[in-house]
Amino acid sequence: GKVVANRYKVLKKMGEGGMGTVYLAEHVTIEKKVALKVLLHEYARKVDLKERFLREAKAAASIGHENIIDITDFGETPDRSVFFAMEFLDGCDLSHAIKRDGPLPWSRAKPILLQICRSLGAAHSKDIIHRDMKPENVFLIDREGRPDFVKVLDFGIAKVSGASDGEHKLTRTGMIFGTPEYMSPEQAQGHQPDHRVD
Repeated sequence: GKVVANRYKVLKKMGEGGMGTVYLAEHVTIEKKVALKVLLHEYARKVDLKERFLREAKAAASIGHENIIDITDFGETPDRSVFFAMEFLDGCDLSHAIKRDGPLPWSRAKPILLQICRSLGAAHSKDIIHRDMKPENVFLIDREGRPDFVKVLDFGIAKVSGASDGEHKLTRTGMIFGTPEYMSPEQAQGHQPDHRVD
């Protein structure tokens, strides 16, 4: 029921991750549904984590590919945390689809994999490495009669090559980020990552 930044009415909580909580919200003027990702309150006073959160929004927004989540807005909450607004997706993640449907036949898996590859290719062309590719970060929706349309999510630990010194401090060599089960050996050892970790 709260209105965030005078424009988004929060409808319900949809999920929570390591750094933020995602809510379903509606723009108060145009009544469009969006997903709001809000930095967890305990991190709001940590400048480096606020910067990482902002970098997630900037990284995803800068790629501009149909298979990557669209980030549309960024702002501050009344309790001095930060949020970004992204397109609301109605569907399920790939992990849920596999649990529900079992192993996917190649006829279904191939178009999903090709869309993931295209989205990562677009990210890599902008010198952005996702670093946390896993089924939970691949969302499947129906789009204009196309089932299993892919949206890649969660650029929260993305590495931006050619970033400024301040941004390098957020992801310096030797720091390990990602989900261990899906991590490349080089990433797990804290080596400088490149696009191959995706």
